[in-house]
Amino acid sequence: MNVIIIHNRIPPDAAPDEADVLSQVQLVLNNLIPAGHQVSIMDIGENLFGDIDRIRKEEPDIVFNLVESVFGKNELLYIVPAMLEAFRITYTGAPAESLLLTTNKVTAKKIMKQAGIPTPEWFYDQDYKLLDKKKKYIRKPVREDGSVDLDEDAVFKPADPILTGSTESPETNRFFVEEFIDGREFNISLLADQTAPEVLPQAEIVFQNFPPDKEKIVGYRAKWDQKTFEYGNTVRKFNTLNKENELSDKMSKITLQCWEVFGLKGYARVDFRVDQFDNPYVLEINANPCISPDSGFIAAAREAGHTQEDVIQRILTDIN
Repeated sequence: MNVIIIHNRIPPDAAPDEADVLSQVQLVLNNLIPAGHQVSIMDIGENLFGDIDRIRKEEPDIVFNLVESVFGKNELLYIVPAMLEAFRITYTGAPAESLLLTTNKVTAKKIMKQAGIPTPEWFYDQDYKLLDKKKKYIRKPVREDGSVDLDEDAVFKPADPILTGSTESPETNRFFVEEFIDGREFNISLLADQTAPEVLPQAEIVFQNFPPDKEKIVGYRAKWDQKTFEYGNTVRKFNTLNKENELSDKMSKITLQCWEVFGLKGYARVDFRVDQFDNPYVLEINANPCISPDSGFIAAAREAGHTQEDVIQRILTDIN
């Protein structure tokens, strides 16, 4: 097949979380060419119509969509697949509507609540008077991905002054407040299969050597800054639920429900927190998650016995 890999344009001074897409491009390229596909790469910049027109003129069989932002805005990433759909160009991964709904974390949480998918309670900044003083909360960006603007300082108690200065309205809020589930964290990945998505081995994020007063979150430092304590002591482990079948089954069912409710395709990852009573809560749904060689998704696929080529070929079979 004639396949075009597309990604957002990366500036020379890009931060690690932004530049990581180039590693994903290389992985896809390295596994398409040996499979006999004709492959080219295009980046998507500020001239969206011109970029889509270039793709259209190439008449690809499939576009492998790795676009993570538009005009530098993560919340606009759905625009590219929406344009591909408008021009009847076949592409991989989540449909435009799924990306639109999952990228806005508050919108996704509203849909989850309506569908009966457990997710922590949430509030906007100006609702701080509604918070339970006995609980902890975490302040998160509504639309950013890759743990941007997220570190341990975002965890607070209602008595803290973090919220009292907010004057934003619900329509313009860039941040929201979520009940902090102080417990275990899991990432569960899904890979398209012939009849139903495959639930890949469940990964627990283990917080090693964290002092008692240090909040356990997977923030920006834990994901991207290799020189930090958080990066070295936030470890992905498999097979931690071997003797906890009930919790494992419960999270697998919820993950599949997320796939159905949000109309996901190709591949996805659902992030969970589990409280002290083994109640799982969905933190967020990652449509088109990172597939760089060192990513959690590729690690889960490898744990399931799949090669990188298997992953790419499976994504190519579940297209829009």
